[in-house]
Amino acid sequence: MNVVFRADGGTEIGYGHLMRASAVATVLLERGIDVTVATTTPSAVRESFPDGTETVSLPDRSDPEPLCQWLATNDAAVVYTDAYPVQTDYQREIRTHAKHVAFEDYAAYPIAADALINNNLYASGLDYSFTGPKPETYFGPKYALLREPIRQLTDREPPRRAVPEHAVVTMGGSDTTEETPSILRAFDRFDGRVEAIVGPGFDESLEERVRTTAAEVETEVRVTRDPDDLADRLFAADFAVTTASSTTFELFALGTPGIIKPVVDHQERIADEISDRDLGIVLDRDAGTDAFRRAIERYVTDSSLREEKQDAGRALVDGRGGVRVADAIAGL
Repeated sequence: MNVVFRADGGTEIGYGHLMRASAVATVLLERGIDVTVATTTPSAVRESFPDGTETVSLPDRSDPEPLCQWLATNDAAVVYTDAYPVQTDYQREIRTHAKHVAFEDYAAYPIAADALINNNLYASGLDYSFTGPKPETYFGPKYALLREPIRQLTDREPPRRAVPEHAVVTMGGSDTTEETPSILRAFDRFDGRVEAIVGPGFDESLEERVRTTAAEVETEVRVTRDPDDLADRLFAADFAVTTASSTTFELFALGTPGIIKPVVDHQERIADEISDRDLGIVLDRDAGTDAFRRAIERYVTDSSLREEKQDAGRALVDGRGGVRVADAIAGL
């Protein structure tokens, strides 16, 4: 069996689509199923997917023809798509060659698929429409797609310190809105250690600003570029600062309290749901250093608040979403 993933990622569009797809691909590869990724960003795929993944380069994100030409001469049982340009007509073309599994979190156009996945908190409230038979649906955080290193830590008890000693700042693979320097300034005089993660898509200018800010603040800040052990660092942290993205599900699964900020349009709805369910400290999209400083102070001074967020997150996400989605693919 060969499963083809259609996904892209990188500095401009972020790495979230690749991270989600990689979580499913990892489980399939463990089961001996062949995995190919069809993408316009092959270098980002090689950074994000496990060894054993084949890659097919595509010239255009929105044109289905190159992928369908490849499918016509290769044996693919299922095509799994997680890419916003893969809309109704593109999906119809895919289904002439293979079963189609769609990860789609907008409900902005009719879906042509055999299975539909949306692991977001708001998924069941969306008004999806379909062309052709209604697909099987897999909605909600039960299907949260987490990287394998995260999944391996979900059975361990997270730290529960009376006074926080360690925080992590990770604003995605590329920090498209360049938030990290202002967040580090909010940690000035924090009596603990801060780890600032520079993702693989950070450009040199932003990384230099992060390192300069880290040296200027009166707090111990360690700047690390794309660490292999990010999951362990997040697990060991008393709290973390991140975007309203797939990283929030990782924090929930690890039991790491989050300060969460939406930085692009589609994250607004995620942030609203997290806020409504009281799963983390959620900031407005225009929040700056002062707002981050107040949020940090809340976690620093209230251990019961941190424990509340730890327990709520772990009750919501058990880390087996990738396994469940792989089961759904295998059952098509």
